[in-house]
Amino acid sequence: MVEEVTYVYSCPKCGAMIRPEKEFPLIKGSIATPSLVAGIMNAKYVNGMPLARQEREFARYDLNLSTKTMANWIISCADRYLGLLYGQMKEEFLKSRYIHCDETRIQVIDEPDQKGSSQNWMWVYLTDHYSESPQMVLFDYERTRAGYHPVNFLGDTFHGYLTCDGYQAYHGLNDSITVTGCFTHARRRFDAALTALKKDFTKEQLKETVAYQAMTRIGILYKVEELIKDKTLEERYQERQKQSRPVVEALFEWLHSMEDSVDRSSLIGDAILYTLNQENYLRRYLDDGHLSIDNNSAERAIKNFAVGRRNWLFAKSIRGADASAVVYSIAETALLNGLKPYVYLSYVLDELRKMGPFPKPDDLNRLLPWSNELPEGFRTKKKK
Repeated sequence: MVEEVTYVYSCPKCGAMIRPEKEFPLIKGSIATPSLVAGIMNAKYVNGMPLARQEREFARYDLNLSTKTMANWIISCADRYLGLLYGQMKEEFLKSRYIHCDETRIQVIDEPDQKGSSQNWMWVYLTDHYSESPQMVLFDYERTRAGYHPVNFLGDTFHGYLTCDGYQAYHGLNDSITVTGCFTHARRRFDAALTALKKDFTKEQLKETVAYQAMTRIGILYKVEELIKDKTLEERYQERQKQSRPVVEALFEWLHSMEDSVDRSSLIGDAILYTLNQENYLRRYLDDGHLSIDNNSAERAIKNFAVGRRNWLFAKSIRGADASAVVYSIAETALLNGLKPYVYLSYVLDELRKMGPFPKPDDLNRLLPWSNELPEGFRTKKKK
């Protein structure tokens, strides 16, 4: 136990009093410290350890720290501190020229006027590693999967390319946003059709199927991407024109030849028609060296969230879901920028605590995960 003692001195002649300045607490009236809250956040949002399990772990060391208390700390620090960084990140994000989007389920128990078993949604927005903007990922909790959520999030500020899956909600954005498609989603449908045939076909017979040949053609496109991944944006563009564009042209000409005769209720019919329906969006990655062939970056950004969700199952309240969106955004962006999440969270919580309620934008900018002003030792060592 730590006992704090503050001495107050007074002058016996004039009565003047001298009182030392106390540090501004992270949370008023609480034992919470930046390092303790950062450890709890890191355990839950980076390592997928639910608060109930952390409570049991703390109890083993005779520390009575309840799930409710830890949840309140996370919400308070997300509202008071990390939300400021999130706001700065979003401001920078909307200046980007190229982004990815996706969405995934989350269950929020105390959403009004819905059953506790209802599904709500966590929307995910991120910049691509080929983008000229800082690498970041932003989570945004919303009650539904309606198309107006990305419209509201991006507003009239973002202008550029947006890569996503085939979900129609992203196709209702304003004309200044060009939507590009995801070849991985198309390939999965052909893979599902091929898998269904494996029990009845030999290996040689499988090679003659439309599903196998479609996957082979798409595979060629991915081999090109592997070869050009370290090239400049202009070189990527030029190589795609020489190597990828003829394959794409041949792929869609071949699929169109089967469009009218395919069984629409079959798995292969679903794969062909989905790919043709997405043709305009799937072709667009050829138009700019910045663009990705798929939306895998967004799916990777969701991975930690999905792992955690299997452990903690649901959010109790809307404030809890919003706080989780903020902390996941900060932690995942730290990881994208090669930072050690626990060390980084401890540092920014402490720095924001010292800044008081109205920090200046420049002070916030130096704390962002891609800032060059962060102390040495925050970054993970790159594997040789």
